[in-house]
Amino acid sequence: MHQKFEDKIQKSGFTELTPIQKASYEPLQAGESVNALAPTGTGKTLAFTWPLLENVVAGDGEQVLVLAPSQELAMQTTHVMREWANELGFKVLALTGGANIKNQLDRLKKHPEILVGTPGRVVELINNGKLKLGRLRTLVLDEADELMRDETAQQIDVIWDAIDDADVQVAMFGATAVDETVASGVFDRDFKLIDQRDVPMPTQIKHEFWLTASDQKNKRLRQLAAQKKVQAMVFFNTTKQLKNTANFLAHEHVGMATLVRGDSSSTREKAMRSFKNGDAKFLLTTDVGARGLDVPDLPMVINFDLPRDGETYTHRSGRTGRMGKPGLVITFGNDHDARDLKRLVAVDIDVIKGRPRALEGKTIAKPGAGHQAKAAAKVNTLKPQHDDMVKDAAQAPKPKGTAKFVKEKAARTEVQSRDERFAKEKKAKRKHKKDKGKPKPKR
Repeated sequence: MHQKFEDKIQKSGFTELTPIQKASYEPLQAGESVNALAPTGTGKTLAFTWPLLENVVAGDGEQVLVLAPSQELAMQTTHVMREWANELGFKVLALTGGANIKNQLDRLKKHPEILVGTPGRVVELINNGKLKLGRLRTLVLDEADELMRDETAQQIDVIWDAIDDADVQVAMFGATAVDETVASGVFDRDFKLIDQRDVPMPTQIKHEFWLTASDQKNKRLRQLAAQKKVQAMVFFNTTKQLKNTANFLAHEHVGMATLVRGDSSSTREKAMRSFKNGDAKFLLTTDVGARGLDVPDLPMVINFDLPRDGETYTHRSGRTGRMGKPGLVITFGNDHDARDLKRLVAVDIDVIKGRPRALEGKTIAKPGAGHQAKAAAKVNTLKPQHDDMVKDAAQAPKPKGTAKFVKEKAARTEVQSRDERFAKEKKAKRKHKKDKGKPKPKR
């Protein structure tokens, strides 16, 4: 490894490289095409950043192109690679959709050595003749399984045709396996498989399922928001439900931000900044936010909607408990949803009935580095649940005359048949009509 990288790693507090970082270093530096697999939150971005940057030649034009499935992941990768590229004097440029294309074109004229972009914007620049990839040496697909699907796979094909060089190194990274027949068909080569998914990685992620009726999910979020130091990414299956919840939380004055496909690049960047700065309690998002996003020390992920498959649950869960730090994954739903989820994923999930422990007036502390954070002092910000109210009422001293009062109340509230209730209402209306206009008797 380059001496400048080693020095920076030591200063950054790294004690040991992760399994995927160790396993992929030499093959990538040797120019091999790889299919690298590792769990979420294990440092895959640095796994390809370190070895590839060492092969870059300063001032020799665009040599590395990294593709990501979302603007947020592309920008995050840009920041990581730029931090390390600066050590060697290389330029890194982000080419993402939704951003100002004129600024990107101006910076392209300076021929940065590393490009990080989304497939749509890269294809747009290629088709307009603004981006030439004749000097490219390495193509990286971050979250490769997502990129090699449907419309995005067609865009990858267009980009590969523009490269038109069989000697270009291809590196595929992700937590989920790519369809090798598709990858081999596009790139016409065999890949060295680096599979680190079964290698033990210290993790302190806890999984809970909170039995919650559909019309109570928003209230659950409001209750969690009342706890100190709670912060969570909240995942939805549809933008419609996300917006309904956002309106509810806004009405309840809960700090939150939304991240949805279709918003402008500046709007999405502002949402991420607000969440990372701690100004927003919740980041409401669809599965556009489930891939690769890194929020340091994020304590919690909430599945407002049940994930459609186990793969989605894995990627959502990977936003917390990264690099072995503590994390909590909460899923809302009914008994049927709980059974479905246990069939989808091979993790231990605690099904919580009634009032969850996290809502028992205790704060959920943001995890510290390398150890489980301790719960803070109790806070009395939440209203007691119905069961608590009944219990308190049962234990309270009974005033005199209670038996008589209860008997009279029972008589007043005795269940009536439908016909009896209608007859009573009809009689009351006749009496009201008869008495209408008459002066009220003096008391």
